[in-house]
Amino acid sequence: MKKIFLILALGAMVASCSPDENSGGSLDDGKTRVTLDFEGAYWDALIDNPQYNGELLYKQEGYSWYDEATDLYSTVNELWYTAAYWNGGLAVSNYYTTDYTTATSFMEQLTVFTEGAHSGNNCIVHNGYKCDMMGDARSVLQFKTEAGFIESAWVAHTAYSYSSAVQGNDMADALTAEQSIWIEAKGYTLDSEGKEVEGNAVQLYLYENGKASFDGWKKWDLSTLGKVNKVKFDVQWNGEGGADKFMHPAYFALDDITVVKE
Repeated sequence: MKKIFLILALGAMVASCSPDENSGGSLDDGKTRVTLDFEGAYWDALIDNPQYNGELLYKQEGYSWYDEATDLYSTVNELWYTAAYWNGGLAVSNYYTTDYTTATSFMEQLTVFTEGAHSGNNCIVHNGYKCDMMGDARSVLQFKTEAGFIESAWVAHTAYSYSSAVQGNDMADALTAEQSIWIEAKGYTLDSEGKEVEGNAVQLYLYENGKASFDGWKKWDLSTLGKVNKVKFDVQWNGEGGADKFMHPAYFALDDITVVKE
């Protein structure tokens, strides 16, 4: 994998990006693709331990990461005067299990319900959703310097969210045969004053009619979002009461995010 250098507030660190899995960074359409795979020492250093209330995600201001090759950047949200993962964000993880009954609480919030990452060792885990009661806790994936195209990403369940969906938790019952949970990715551009302009949205079902929609890693086509400055990820459901009554864990994992370079 190609090595690149990244510069953040923490200093210069080495990270890795990989070309498109099908062909050295380009396909027959002539476009160049770069895939962010979250591999390398830089990303390893962003994995918190413990998974909940650790030093990185909760006890320092502004957990964030940046990948120079794709120009993708993310930071935890600041809500209620604090910047922490419980306010929504995208956290690097290398925690995995094939037995969801071993990770059924927020204490294992970064544990992905797979044998491992889609590629390599690491991925990222989304937390957060938007509701009137608590505010906008959607995670944000953005291009740091200029708008770009996100073509696709790979998605997996987390063990905590999966266990809640199939057997319930202290806050919510298991999903019924009429209930579904899905991710919405919504694109945004910026106008001449730097204000967000809402664009296209793409949905992917995590659970449909009470059952998981897929196992392992699933490729998600994000190309219809078009050219964007940022994408906001929300977790939604069709249960009674809408977002304000959504008590299931709003987590999912992402890996191998592919950007088309102009």
